[in-house]
Amino acid sequence: MKRFLTAAAAFAAMSTLALDASAQNRTVVSQWGVDNGAAVAQRGRANGAVVDQEGRLNYSRAYQEGRRNFLRMRQGGTRNESTTEQRGNDNLAVTGQDGRNLRSGIYQNGYGNIAGVAQIGAGHRATTDQVGTDNTSAVIQVGANQDANVRQRGNNNITVVIQGE
Repeated sequence: MKRFLTAAAAFAAMSTLALDASAQNRTVVSQWGVDNGAAVAQRGRANGAVVDQEGRLNYSRAYQEGRRNFLRMRQGGTRNESTTEQRGNDNLAVTGQDGRNLRSGIYQNGYGNIAGVAQIGAGHRATTDQVGTDNTSAVIQVGANQDANVRQRGNNNITVVIQGE
């Protein structure tokens, strides 16, 4: 089994050598702790994804399609979940969660959209859904059991949500 995995890794490394470096998508996943999970899928060109998790039972899921999209997801604590989906070009999504039972979702479709979610505490829920061009959303939640749902359609919209105890 070890030889099979080594051969598969060598084949994967060699098959990427033929690609233009500027066209490659890049993914970095770092996990510390117990029973954390992450899934990242990217289609298109020059997309980047960074996922960092530490703690227990955290899960991150990311999907990007298009060009020059970037996402970063960072979770610490226990039983947190984070989802980011981006379609289009030049979108940016950043999620940071530290605590327990936190849930976040960022969904962007279009061009030049920016979304950020920061949650500290327990039991928070945040969802950002943007469709269009050059939309910006920021959600910051501190304490316990805050909920935020942002939905933007069109162009050049800005939303900022700050909630806490």
